[in-house]
Amino acid sequence: MRRLAAFLLRWALSALTLMAAVAFVSAGNPANTFGRAAVVSVVLSVAYYVTLARFLWFLLLPWLLYVGFWLVTIVGAYDVGFLGALVVAVACSAISWGVEKLLGVKTFRKD
Repeated sequence: MRRLAAFLLRWALSALTLMAAVAFVSAGNPANTFGRAAVVSVVLSVAYYVTLARFLWFLLLPWLLYVGFWLVTIVGAYDVGFLGALVVAVACSAISWGVEKLLGVKTFRKD
């Protein structure tokens, strides 16, 4: 039960982090909802494993595949454009770092 609670907390924080990053880039975006952010968080987590970026972190190709998938997913889900998706990535990183430092919970992935 404790693992399930930790999973749900990490998932909710990941979705909220993504929502905050999208709001930073595209304020008032009607697609920026908690439900969409939760689904996108799951899709990106699965992509992290499917592209093998989790396991072959020392190789460049899995990371390029994952980054490409990440950008396409964000552009498709939030209609922010390529440069907007890059800014969302930077904002997600900064907000995730802040959440980790404040709450001690790593969002998006477990290393």
